[in-house]
Amino acid sequence: MEKEKEVLKKVREFMILNLEIKKLLKELNFEDIYEEYERVTKILRKPNIELYRRLYNAVLELEYNGKKRKEIPWFPRIDYDKCKNCKKCVEFCPRGVYDIEDGKVKVKYPYNCIVNCNACAEMCCDNKAIIFPNKTI
Repeated sequence: MEKEKEVLKKVREFMILNLEIKKLLKELNFEDIYEEYERVTKILRKPNIELYRRLYNAVLELEYNGKKRKEIPWFPRIDYDKCKNCKKCVEFCPRGVYDIEDGKVKVKYPYNCIVNCNACAEMCCDNKAIIFPNKTI
C-alpha cells in the first residue's frame, strides 16, 4: 500500500507543478512553450485518471490534515433532477471522480475528489446539478 500511496503523491505533485509552470509561462508570454505543456497535460490526463481509479483503495488511506481521506466527507453529489448529462464534469475532472454508467454520469470515485475543490461545479451546465457540502474542510 505504501508504494501505491507514493505513486499517487507523485502524480499529485506533478499535476500541481505542471499548473504552476503553465501559469508562469503565461505570465512570461511564452505561448509556444505553454502550448507544449498543455499538450503534455492532455497526454498524461488519461493515465493519471487511470492511476487514481486503480489505486482507489490507496486514495482512501491518504492523509489530509491528519485525517484519512476516507474519513473526510468532501465529494460531489449530482442532483439528477437538474443534470442534463452533458458530461462536462467527466471531461473536466483530472482525478476521475465521475464516470458513465448506464449512459448516466455518476460519482463513481468520490474520494478521488480534491478536498475543498469544487471546480467541476463551476464547469457544470447552467442547471448547477453538482452539489458539494456547504462548508469547506
